[in-house]
Amino acid sequence: MNPNITIRHTASAGVLITIGRNSIGVDAFSRDSNRLYPDTPDSVKTELWEEIEKGSIGTLLFTHTHGDHFCLGDTLEALNRNPDLTIISTEEVIGRLQKAASGKGRLRAVSAEENGNVKLRFPGGSLEIFNSRHMGEMFAKVQNLTCMLEMEGKKLVLSGDAWPEAELFARIGAWSQEPDVLLVPFPVIGLPSSRKELVKYLRPVHILALHLPRPERDDENWLASARAVCERSEDGLPRPCFGEVLGKLYCF
Repeated sequence: MNPNITIRHTASAGVLITIGRNSIGVDAFSRDSNRLYPDTPDSVKTELWEEIEKGSIGTLLFTHTHGDHFCLGDTLEALNRNPDLTIISTEEVIGRLQKAASGKGRLRAVSAEENGNVKLRFPGGSLEIFNSRHMGEMFAKVQNLTCMLEMEGKKLVLSGDAWPEAELFARIGAWSQEPDVLLVPFPVIGLPSSRKELVKYLRPVHILALHLPRPERDDENWLASARAVCERSEDGLPRPCFGEVLGKLYCF
């Protein structure tokens, strides 16, 4: 039986991925101090904590330290609920957790100096992770992880806030040219220049566009522009799902 991919949108760029009986949370807890991106809703946090306490979620991964991808307080509560929780992230995120978590959790940092793919196994699946350049020159020194996930024969890619450039797409394509789901910030598929590079290396089956701003903060109509680009593009990429409703389930 070929299991479905179920993705619950938990935060601005956060998701809970479930395939068969296996689940992993990526950037699942967030709290943006700038209020540009939505935080993890209280109801979603409570449900995630309960699932972590029961052990049905055993692994969390955070792509980088920015508040719209990682909330220290919510993650510490997750560790309180399950001291054996596995957490994979950057050196800064893991360092903050080690300092605050009193020895709880199975914490694994990916070195900022690592140039190759870090290969890890977790219950129910495997990961290949590499360091990728963060979008924006002002964030050039921020360690960001691009994650390639395999569970039950399904392949998914989560780029964090990686700069959408040829090098990024080529490295992903060396792992899989046709990932089942590509989960990326909406500018990756909403900018013609990014799409032009992406299609040279990747033909994802599905795309879930994440990291949407709060509607009241979208002064430049970023989202409408991205939608328009996707609608008129004829490059063969599938029409993306736009993650506009936190808590929503997507099935692929």
